[in-house]
Amino acid sequence: MLRSLVGFSLVAAASAHQNLHQFWVNDVSPGYQVALRMPPSNSPVTDVTSDDMACNVDGSTGVDTTYAASEGDKITVQWDVSTHPGPITHFLFGPVDDASKATGIGAGWFKIDELDYTNGTWANEVLLNNGGNYTFTLPTGLESGDYLLRSEMLALHGAQTVGGAQFYIGCAQLTITGTGSAGSCSPTISLPGAYSAEDDNIYIPDVYSGFDPTTYVAPGGAIAVCGAGSGSTPATSSSAALSATSVAASATAAVSAVADTSSSA
Repeated sequence: MLRSLVGFSLVAAASAHQNLHQFWVNDVSPGYQVALRMPPSNSPVTDVTSDDMACNVDGSTGVDTTYAASEGDKITVQWDVSTHPGPITHFLFGPVDDASKATGIGAGWFKIDELDYTNGTWANEVLLNNGGNYTFTLPTGLESGDYLLRSEMLALHGAQTVGGAQFYIGCAQLTITGTGSAGSCSPTISLPGAYSAEDDNIYIPDVYSGFDPTTYVAPGGAIAVCGAGSGSTPATSSSAALSATSVAASATAAVSAVADTSSSA
């Protein structure tokens, strides 16, 4: 099915920049903005060669709290809602000796979850309809240790120009108990380094005319396989199962509610 992004341009006035503010492990949270490396603003990263691609602006500096989790646990992230169309992806960096001291810059990231355009809706639409929440699971076969968990919302409304795609990035600090061994997850990527401004999933000249979102695959490579014969696959979440009809209705309501107050895209 062909679907351009024209419809989203009609609600641009209600679009907002976004940050990751909270997360839960098996429905228990460390608290609002706890164990998260918060950037100084909700503005996007647009230079894919910048060190900010790892954990956002100032994200190379750790925070005091690192939160416990185990392989296979359910993770829920909560973002500011936005009408920007695009995917959500999740990566892990590690294991490292101390998550609070890891910059996250460079090699060692691996993708564990991805939601693109499914059942007629973009990932950001799914979050919009679910109060900004999205749930996935940690893979099995992880080596025990400290990790950075990276959540990335990619907004494609400006992707018709090189450098126009907007990356919203949040990083949490986790101590994960697992059953894997060293080097148990692959493939791995480098951030920055894995993305190019002219990659066909970042620069989309026909994004408003003729672009087929059903063929879209988010940046960051394949979802990693962890452990012997075990893999990390995209989470099946209640948020991903929302219908296109309910998403559209929620988006319309959100536009009406915030059109006069939200920031410019």
